[in-house]
Amino acid sequence: MKNLSEATEFAQKLIIKKSVTPNDDGAINILKQKLSKIGFNNIDLPFGSKKNDDLILNLFSINKSKKLNSNTLCFAGHTDVVPEGDSKKWKFDPFLGKVSNGKLHGRGASDMKGAIAAWVMACNNILKKNKLNISLALLITGDEEGVATNGTIKVVQYLKQKKIKISHCIVGEPTNPNYIGEMIKVGRRGSLSFSIETVGKYGHVAYPHLAKNPVTSLIHICNRLNKIKLNLKAKNFPQTNLEVTSIDTGNPTSNVIPNSCKALINIRYNTCYSERLLLKKIKAYFSEVPCTVKLKVISSNKPFYTDSDKFLSLLKKSIYKVTKKNPTLSTTGGTSDARYIKDICPVYEFGSVGKTMHQINENINIKDLENLQKIYEDLILSYDRIYG
Repeated sequence: MKNLSEATEFAQKLIIKKSVTPNDDGAINILKQKLSKIGFNNIDLPFGSKKNDDLILNLFSINKSKKLNSNTLCFAGHTDVVPEGDSKKWKFDPFLGKVSNGKLHGRGASDMKGAIAAWVMACNNILKKNKLNISLALLITGDEEGVATNGTIKVVQYLKQKKIKISHCIVGEPTNPNYIGEMIKVGRRGSLSFSIETVGKYGHVAYPHLAKNPVTSLIHICNRLNKIKLNLKAKNFPQTNLEVTSIDTGNPTSNVIPNSCKALINIRYNTCYSERLLLKKIKAYFSEVPCTVKLKVISSNKPFYTDSDKFLSLLKKSIYKVTKKNPTLSTTGGTSDARYIKDICPVYEFGSVGKTMHQINENINIKDLENLQKIYEDLILSYDRIYG
């Protein structure tokens, strides 16, 4: 198609690569080729192993300023995407990068190959015309949508070991619910996933006195947890919430009391809480039931909040300059790789509109993609003026 913007064309090249976690399919190589052409030095950071089928390709790429000890502005993102689901339900092939009616369609268009393309082309345009006193970098993983054990967390460890410093970072997650310029993420809630298993005793339903029903015990605990008060408030954080997501016995028979029953539970919580405090509250109810109760933590991510600073002011000004919108500051949504990056530098998240992320017919408005590139360009120049 004629007259496509550079960002759109580059996003198409990334979408065409079927980089469903943990497969890369050449997506990072596309990035490396373009970054090399515009003066970036690429550092390949594969973690995991082919033998264990968990090899993840990661990339740290930097355009180092000639200024000694220059500040580094980094963009972080991921080239991996979630599975496309039933491709027959898509209007267009999910890995074609089709442009239609002012939108770029395809898996990863919104989350987040579009934002990566916008940042790369912003760097391309700025470096063509300007000699910067800051360094520009990208931290790209292929393991954000998966278990995230061989991605950003290990890249951050590598940067620490090599004493490579990042001054500020922007993560290109699709932070805007409805329109570009609506929202900046300044932190994320903690996520505590765990299982509770009650162990009783097998028996015939007609002789309950000879058995010990674990289902009854687990239901009692879950009812108590649904009424637990988690009402401590933190600035810019939504209400802490606990959700029971599964209750299962694996019992196919209606006239047998099972031996055990397990529930899966997740808590999204703000900075007023900790894993230790939450587990203490939960375990307090275990003594109320006759069955043995076992709790197992499945995953745990701490909440974090990035205090406002000069860089956030620059980001807000760049967004307003392009969109005439004043973004709200939020910590809503799920977890992101910002939770690892916050250990090495201040980090904020700003990317595309997330209405269609992970959905059938995922897409990004081309005008939004172009505006996102303009915001990133203005941010780079503003950052150079203040921190260069």
